[in-house]
Amino acid sequence: MKKRIGSLLLILALCFTLLPTAAFAAENTQEPTEPQEPQETQDTETWGDKADTSWYNKDEAVFHIKTAGQLAGIAKLVNEGTVTFEGKTVYLDNDLDLAGIEWISIGTGRGGLNDDKPYCFCGTFDGQGHVISNLYSRDSLLVANEDNVRNLYRTGLFGNVNGGEIRNLGVLDADVSIDSNDVSAAGEAILVDFLVNGKITNCWTTGKIASGSYLEKNIGGIVGVTLRKCTISGCYSTATLTGNFTNSEGYYTEPNPADWPCDTIGGIVGARFDNNLTVTDCWFDGKIVVNSIQAAVGGIVGYTDDQLGSGTVNNCMVTTTDMGVDKDGNTCWVAYALDGTVGNCYWPNDTKYRPSPLEADQGTPVSDFTSAGVLTGLQTNASKDVKWVAGIDHPTFKWDERHISADYTAVDAALAKVPEDLTGYTDSSVAALKDAINAVVRGKNITE
Repeated sequence: MKKRIGSLLLILALCFTLLPTAAFAAENTQEPTEPQEPQETQDTETWGDKADTSWYNKDEAVFHIKTAGQLAGIAKLVNEGTVTFEGKTVYLDNDLDLAGIEWISIGTGRGGLNDDKPYCFCGTFDGQGHVISNLYSRDSLLVANEDNVRNLYRTGLFGNVNGGEIRNLGVLDADVSIDSNDVSAAGEAILVDFLVNGKITNCWTTGKIASGSYLEKNIGGIVGVTLRKCTISGCYSTATLTGNFTNSEGYYTEPNPADWPCDTIGGIVGARFDNNLTVTDCWFDGKIVVNSIQAAVGGIVGYTDDQLGSGTVNNCMVTTTDMGVDKDGNTCWVAYALDGTVGNCYWPNDTKYRPSPLEADQGTPVSDFTSAGVLTGLQTNASKDVKWVAGIDHPTFKWDERHISADYTAVDAALAKVPEDLTGYTDSSVAALKDAINAVVRGKNITE
């Protein structure tokens, strides 16, 4: 049976209640697996309590921030509904560590769709290659059918980006968890929960994100949900994404679970809701866990259908085989795409999943991602300004030092000079030489 999400109904519902009306058909009513145990929250102090807005001047168009408090200041300004940063650029000048305190997303669930921009980040955020570490976010102080008093239904670094761009930024070791009783629907992600008419370029995430069991979620390693025209390029994630939807609190009263909606889980994007989404030159090497009774899963895009627009996934790569599946087998290597285009992509040479439900040529299954053919194919079809290079286990981007091998040229040259016959040397010299040879560690990246 053809499966789809009622995108229009969901969007209309979001406008008024943030509650879901999506439906995802299933063929049987197998009992759901148990969801993950909700994780304990940290201290009640949040980065909202440490927000520094002293650097902001409404008459300026360019800002440079250097501290976690200043980053939290962006959230404070945006979440009050008076500042959107539209037409402004924020540069991150340092690596930041958010450890030990709960993050409050930049942009809230009050953020509007289309041209309604209050409570959204609408400017450009340029990480300049810097890294934000240890993002810790929970949706834990929730009151049913009211705004979450902390994150207002958002848990990512950015909760709501409308018409803006996030670029050149890494999020390392994120820990994001949605409460089991969270009554909100729609997107949750590590970088951007809700992306409206926006763009993300040269960004990456690691860590983990897990959804709640009360209602279905749209979970992504980079973005949760896209609306209107969105573009994501040159990004990757190695995060672990877990779907837990089981209707645990009985919100859906239909007796047949086949009539309940589903989680959507994507290594890069959870789901496209309307208008066009283009994902190019991205890769995923994380893990997807499906505890959901129903879930549409894709290594790049979790779900896109043939309603209200189209999705394009081009020149992308999925290298992991650690992707779960629901009871109905709704997992695809690249995208659970019912319409649109999937082209020149690469995925594991394993027939347990299709690349997508589409019939056209979608790319190539791969047994060895380090082969020259994979790199050549990616670079030949790369988008403008994207440079693929050889990586440690698979191709990656020229700027991605974490997955590019350290230079062993000098080590190899020294090893080549070791004589085969060591009988003329003292025992202590030979022992020291062997210790030095054995101390060589292969597989280190440039940063190591």
